[in-house]
Amino acid sequence: MRHVTTGPRDLQVAVGDTIELHLPENTSRDYTWCPTHIGKGLLLSDVRFVPSRNPLPGAGSERILYLRAKRPGTWPVSLQLQRAEHMSADERSMTVTVT
Repeated sequence: MRHVTTGPRDLQVAVGDTIELHLPENTSRDYTWCPTHIGKGLLLSDVRFVPSRNPLPGAGSERILYLRAKRPGTWPVSLQLQRAEHMSADERSMTVTVT
């Protein structure tokens, strides 16, 4: 089963499920979401970037992270909004409980 969420929020999923995590980005300001910690029971299977349909500078875009639940447990996911110079701008976290 696939679980789609916008922004980090705690979830409960089953082993084998996929979590599709949508995060807003503004790449014109040189910020991007980066996973800083993913619990051992989860696998980061893909990361995608979806540009804005708005052609104007500063239009919001989206980063999509795909996580797969590998084994039961409660697993943390930590994310950081970083500039290209690796300076942190924002941090988010969530917990995924796999049953």
